[in-house]
Amino acid sequence: MLRVLIVPLVAAFGFVATAADAVDQLPAGTVSRVQGAAIAVQNATPRVLAVGDRIAVGDILSTGPNARLEIKMRDEAIFSLGEQAAFVVVDYTFGQGASPNGVLRVLQGAFVATSGAIAQLSDTGFKVQTSAATIGIRGTTVWGGPLDGAPLQVMMIEGKAVTVETATGKVELNIVGAGTQLDANGAPTAPGFWGADKVARARAVTDFQ
Repeated sequence: MLRVLIVPLVAAFGFVATAADAVDQLPAGTVSRVQGAAIAVQNATPRVLAVGDRIAVGDILSTGPNARLEIKMRDEAIFSLGEQAAFVVVDYTFGQGASPNGVLRVLQGAFVATSGAIAQLSDTGFKVQTSAATIGIRGTTVWGGPLDGAPLQVMMIEGKAVTVETATGKVELNIVGAGTQLDANGAPTAPGFWGADKVARARAVTDFQ
């Protein structure tokens, strides 16, 4: 079922994995927790994920119903997916003298991301992309995903700052509990505080049970 989900997602977002062999690459990260069913797909070949499995650049990862997936990236960043979600590791360059850069693209569903060393070395080095916005994360934990009928909402859980940028606007979240969503024109709204009930609804989608 998960593989059936991935094929239309790849077609819709125009992403094709180009890495030759996910197993032999320097890993972008490793699976640190799994709840339910989760897979990685590269070169049309699926791999069922378990704790300790390596994740490579180009991997398309997805979760099934009631599933959760947590990845510990090479720079100690943590990225978690809620149920029926999918994302791609577009780039993860860290160490060996290269300029640090981490780009993850969410194709579907909700996520929580905590930045690691890449964000400490570069204010623009760690990004989460969606079809509608680019989320820059600096020393921060952030929740993002569809909520309350909006296709994308973003909240800073803790840390330094989060930027949410679209083709029509940009906002910065720099206070814990502040959030934004996309308005009718596709621009992020002015930051506003989320109440305890809204935070609980958001976290219920991504927290491990």
